[in-house]
Amino acid sequence: MNNQYQLIKDVHPGDVGWTVKVTIAEKSPARTAKKSPKKYQNIILMDSEGSTVQATLYDHNIIAFQDELIQGKTYLISNALVKLTNLEYRSQSGDTQWTISGKTRIQQVDENNSALLLTAYNFIDFEDLENHMDTNTDISIIGMVIDTRPKRMIQTRSGNQCQVQDIILVNKRLETIILTMWENFVDNECNYICENLAKKPVIIAKHLKVSSFNGVSLSTKANSSFFIDGPFDIVEHFKTWAKKNAETLNNIMSEKCYLHLTPSKISLPNKSKYTDIKNIQGLQKTQRFFWIKGKAFVKVLNQPFWYMSCDNCNKVSGANCGDIYQCVYCKYPNSKAAPRAKVYLQLMDSTGYINATAIGEPAESFLLCNANTLMNHSVSNPDSNIIDLIRLATEEEKTFYIKAIQQNEEATEFKYELLFVLGSDSTVTAGNQQSKDKGKSPMVEDEQSQQMDSKDVTPPPAKRSLFQTPETPLPTKKKTEIAETVKRRSEDTCDKDLLQLILGSAKNYGDNGNLPADITPNKFIVDNCKNIYFASHETTAISASWCLMLLASHPEWQARGRAESCIKVAVDFVSPENVEECIGLTEKFRGLPQNHRAKEDKLEVKKVTLHAMCQAVGDLEGISSDACEAGMDFESFYFKFKLRAATSALL
Repeated sequence: MNNQYQLIKDVHPGDVGWTVKVTIAEKSPARTAKKSPKKYQNIILMDSEGSTVQATLYDHNIIAFQDELIQGKTYLISNALVKLTNLEYRSQSGDTQWTISGKTRIQQVDENNSALLLTAYNFIDFEDLENHMDTNTDISIIGMVIDTRPKRMIQTRSGNQCQVQDIILVNKRLETIILTMWENFVDNECNYICENLAKKPVIIAKHLKVSSFNGVSLSTKANSSFFIDGPFDIVEHFKTWAKKNAETLNNIMSEKCYLHLTPSKISLPNKSKYTDIKNIQGLQKTQRFFWIKGKAFVKVLNQPFWYMSCDNCNKVSGANCGDIYQCVYCKYPNSKAAPRAKVYLQLMDSTGYINATAIGEPAESFLLCNANTLMNHSVSNPDSNIIDLIRLATEEEKTFYIKAIQQNEEATEFKYELLFVLGSDSTVTAGNQQSKDKGKSPMVEDEQSQQMDSKDVTPPPAKRSLFQTPETPLPTKKKTEIAETVKRRSEDTCDKDLLQLILGSAKNYGDNGNLPADITPNKFIVDNCKNIYFASHETTAISASWCLMLLASHPEWQARGRAESCIKVAVDFVSPENVEECIGLTEKFRGLPQNHRAKEDKLEVKKVTLHAMCQAVGDLEGISSDACEAGMDFESFYFKFKLRAATSALL
């Protein structure tokens, strides 16, 4: 049966009458050509031998075949235009390429070739990504999406604005990494991921690049392709593993530790990767990232050591600290103004020196001081000496990772930005040392996945941040605030505020054995706090509800109420006696408490029970007592109170 189909390698320019059975291995988003307004879309086709060819669709054909050519599906294709690839692109696209148009015959075949597709992937472990940082290496990864960040606009150095969105991936070792999606991937893949985030989709990605942005992160390229919850056994094994470790994954998602810790330690590079400072200027046109070893100094003391920034894109902001605003750069409507450290340094080794800028965590790592402290110092003590607050030089040699930045293509001078600061205590791995699992096939990955599914996986210990400082906070802002509050209150023993006195009294009440055995003092305090939050309701609604309940329980009261209402309203409502009586009752009600609260039903919040109706009864009794103290007969008032509320509700 297979003899009637040709292989990709057997199809040449000018051939006619051929038919090839292929599977769509990759499908890149549509793009606009650089030198013309024409749009094009590239897809990669794979035959039964694993050979591939690039096929291209142009302009209106992109929309026409959008739903017909689906990634992962198998098709019979014939009558496509075959031509030789330009010499400069043959290393990437092969010797020939196809053009699919309306003349091309396409027929879908019901076959599952997922195992064949996986042979084209060489998955890289998260811990090995640093070996490919800031290179042109195409990366393939598999991971589960556990979180996303808001979409944002960024401004490139060329002045163009691009839409990006970050997604958080986790592997079976519970290591996390950030994948930044650009442009079309935001509108397509990211939208689908956000809609199905609760299902924790598994993505298989190809043609990604590793960036040094935010430690180590991944980013899409123009030819990147994705399988989201693809028809692969390895995806099913990942889903099974996720169900077994659901509680651990939920803890990672709630703590959001990946926002504060890098996914892996950055290892010191091999000695061959270091560059002498004197040689950087001759290499910066062909190389933009450099490892250097030396010392750093602050030469200018009157420089600003911080600036106010948007917490979403880190661009400069004119807002006050803590203000919520819409950033003019990333367009995020809920941006928060936050200080960000910045310092101009001089990096020096035995061959020379260069000036560099450190921003954010690298600046804090060098200065041994965080941005909030720098801001508070400049605001509160502008005339004091900054030398007492920051470090001016490294005492020993450090390893620096810098980036050469060219402002525009015509500029001959480069600026340098400090990205990493590594000490001698960093993990050292030889640059040419291969990981045991590096370069493994998907089949080996699949076997290891099955072995991991049979084990309980625990998250690895929190790894050292690349830019650890003495003032590095706990993984979340909430935990930091809690820790600071507990520490402050434990020290202030002589001056307690009202809240401390109330909580202390409640705790002593429980410690003295006044509570049931199943209720701890802390639970007692939380229970009362929940009462405050959930017990507030409208007084009129509560009163009417109670009156209707009482009337339903006592039919004779209903009869008396209807009789009196009919007499008062229909017969002599405007008589002087009734007017005087109504005015008197109204004045009595005005003198009663206005804010009565009750819970209408039993409520349990995180195992804390809020008892039903307990305070409503007390309020009604309090109203009656207040009325008696005001000179009204208790029984008369109680009946008139119920009668008036019931009459208002019935009429």
